[in-house]
Amino acid sequence: MIYSISYDLNQPGRNYNDLYSTIKSAPGWIYAMDSFWFISTNESVGTWSERLRNAMDQNDSLFVVDVTGQPRQGWMPKAVWEWLEQHDRARHRVF
Repeated sequence: MIYSISYDLNQPGRNYNDLYSTIKSAPGWIYAMDSFWFISTNESVGTWSERLRNAMDQNDSLFVVDVTGQPRQGWMPKAVWEWLEQHDRARHRVF
């Protein structure tokens, strides 16, 4: 599955290292734009939401949504589009 992750860290001077480390623990990830990532995982949206909330303050905002197989349109670097295509295609492979 491919999830998009977006967030706002509201505490001034917030250290993003814990959040970044948590996101990068996914089997696949790419930083798409400010405060917006995609991850590839077999775990649920709920699992990831809880995991990320543990790396954030209570007054921060978070949105995690499954975008697997969904139509996509936008303007992002080519590497992001290639990553999305590669990871979305991988879910159809039979092992």
